[in-house]
Amino acid sequence: MGKKTKKTAKGRLDKYYHLAKDQGYRARSAFKLIQLNKKYNFLEKSKCLIDLCAAPGSWLQVANKYMPSASLIIGVDLVSIKPISNVITFQEDITSEKCRSRLRNELKNWKADVILHDGAPNVGISWLQDAFSQSELTLKALRLAVEFLNKGGTFLTKIFRSKDYNNLIWIFKQLFGKVEATKPASSRNVSAEIFVVCRDYLAPKKIDPKFLDPRSVFQDIDVGSTNKSIDILHPEKKRRNRDGYEDGEYLLYKEIPISEFINSDDPIKILGSASKLKFDDKIKELLNHELTTEEIKACCEDLKVLSRKEFKSLLKWRSAFRKPKSDNNEINVKTEMKIDEKQDIQEELYKLTEDERIRHKRLRKKANEKRQKNITRMQLKMISPTDIALDNEGGALKKIRKGDMNVILDQGDNQDDDIVIDIQNKDHQNGHVVSDDITYLEEELDEL
Repeated sequence: MGKKTKKTAKGRLDKYYHLAKDQGYRARSAFKLIQLNKKYNFLEKSKCLIDLCAAPGSWLQVANKYMPSASLIIGVDLVSIKPISNVITFQEDITSEKCRSRLRNELKNWKADVILHDGAPNVGISWLQDAFSQSELTLKALRLAVEFLNKGGTFLTKIFRSKDYNNLIWIFKQLFGKVEATKPASSRNVSAEIFVVCRDYLAPKKIDPKFLDPRSVFQDIDVGSTNKSIDILHPEKKRRNRDGYEDGEYLLYKEIPISEFINSDDPIKILGSASKLKFDDKIKELLNHELTTEEIKACCEDLKVLSRKEFKSLLKWRSAFRKPKSDNNEINVKTEMKIDEKQDIQEELYKLTEDERIRHKRLRKKANEKRQKNITRMQLKMISPTDIALDNEGGALKKIRKGDMNVILDQGDNQDDDIVIDIQNKDHQNGHVVSDDITYLEEELDEL
């Protein structure tokens, strides 16, 4: 027998897992920092380091190994970290003011030469939400780096490749002399993470607060986002926003004049964004027009509750008044509306017919599959014709009576599963059968 290999999600037990286990590191992520330090060489020259989101402590182990002796190393995380010799660890939320004051007490007059951030939020809600939470957490870590990083220092952070990536890189370039994104070999290819090494901190005397505000940095620049409308002919299911109004949608009720609806080149957009169509003074005569029925008036009162059919009625009503005026206009409009109604009825009938045809086809397919299965089982002598008769509801052995004729349908034992018909007719001793009866029997056979 071949050797069994243990399988876990994403194949976590790779060579770096075994290397970390052999060399005493707490996680395989230790090799990410080792490879990044080999490329940029920032640990050997540092005397003070802060590791944000440090649990379980593998990066602290690497820093303790490669940094000079008697260096100050501090690790912070939301969960507790097992003690490491010559390393200060405490449990705090890096986004809180309490963490900031605790770092001040530990550093005293020191400034960090390197600040590391390998944190990630709890993922699994959705990719967009996870990516934004990661970017927001990175910005919080940068806020601590701006306060506690020494001039010329290094800030190493993990971010996800997402739409906010370019915004973060732009912010980094305003605060650091050299910014470079890289992905170490120990980082899995399937992972969306990427590491950004920011060197030569400029330490400006004053920083614009917007640089560290997620609402400003991750602002979605979309000109059309403020005027959202619903596609009334192809509506999509939409989850309610329970946190308040969505961006750009601050009005729940919106009235639009009917003149604007009639003269607009995009009436569907108006129907999707408005709540009510108001009969204005410009076209008051439309209110008493023959084509403006009570149903049309009711539809104009509340557009949010209309169905696709009612929206179509409003569009047809609008098209009637956009045509040039003539004596035959109204007649043509009525004729067109009747034709459209007939077409709708024909489409509905065709749909129902097609559904019925598909249903019958599915039933025939099931019956054929069952019949073929019974033939195979009979060939293998697993069942007998009697078993089939008992298994089928009503039995495969049926008596069909029509007039004075008794027709016995019996599924035979031969391979072709021929159906033997025994007709006993008192009036027709010569054995001839009327063609109508044959047709009837054939129909019954098709059903069977």
